[in-house]
Amino acid sequence: MLDTFKDVHPRIKELGLEDAYPFKSHFIQTPMGQMHYLDEGAENERSTVLAVHGNPSWSFLYRALVKGLSTERRIVVPDHIGFGLSDKPDDEAAYTLKAHIDHLEALVLRLDLNNITLVMQDWGGPIGLGVAARHPERIKALVVMNTFGFYPPVDGMDPEKLKLPPPLLMMRSKGMGDFMVRRLGFFERQVMTMATATKRKGAAKRAYRDIFRNSSERAGVMAFPRMIPTNTAHPAAKILLEETGPYVEQFDGPAHIFWGLKDPLIPIGALAAWKKRLPQAGVTEFKTARHYLQDDEPDALVRQLRTFLATRAD
Repeated sequence: MLDTFKDVHPRIKELGLEDAYPFKSHFIQTPMGQMHYLDEGAENERSTVLAVHGNPSWSFLYRALVKGLSTERRIVVPDHIGFGLSDKPDDEAAYTLKAHIDHLEALVLRLDLNNITLVMQDWGGPIGLGVAARHPERIKALVVMNTFGFYPPVDGMDPEKLKLPPPLLMMRSKGMGDFMVRRLGFFERQVMTMATATKRKGAAKRAYRDIFRNSSERAGVMAFPRMIPTNTAHPAAKILLEETGPYVEQFDGPAHIFWGLKDPLIPIGALAAWKKRLPQAGVTEFKTARHYLQDDEPDALVRQLRTFLATRAD
């Protein structure tokens, strides 16, 4: 099926996001439904930015980067199936790390993206790196933002008994997790607030809080906490151990790490693990930023990414 295209998605109008999110909507068909993505800026010989979000965000998280970088280069930002403006199937079991990687891979191949600067945050790390491990020749540079891509995420952790922070343990639980995450929207309404230093209001508040209309649309949100591996037998752990981890270990191209030091979801030890695996990377540490640093430090991110792209990724 050919990609479909819409000038302005109806949900953007419904949520009043036309000014905050003034982008054209594109779609690609996947086995789980239509996957939405942004494709802004001019294609040229320089690197194409592919920005990959995590849970429970969507391409809206990268709006400042799209606005700030698309005047100089092409930037592609997908919404994973189950998120944003993509279709949201109700079958939680269908949401696996492999499925998300497959969908992103299909987009990269359909658009024939090359010279990619891969920007990753949260679950965008293992998903983006999953594609990179399959197609290393298409990847030029890595940009890491409060994410993970190898197992365990912190050196020295017991890979067979990985400890998770209390909010994630609660959300993974049967019964309580389903009620809090799927019925009440706890992740986008409470966890995102806790994990962001800036107070969201207006368009930003609506964009995250109201993009999911009911419990059936939150199957993907519920799947991600339960997808976190706590032992090496988990299917996601196998991908991290056998595919994405080895890819990061051998990557010697340009890289930059941006990290919010007040992240309540990913332990600070993960930053040290990234520095060890990407010794060539520049590092920017934001003292007050939390997990969603794209909302906490958008201007600094755009400014420093421009410099990184111009000096190292082009």
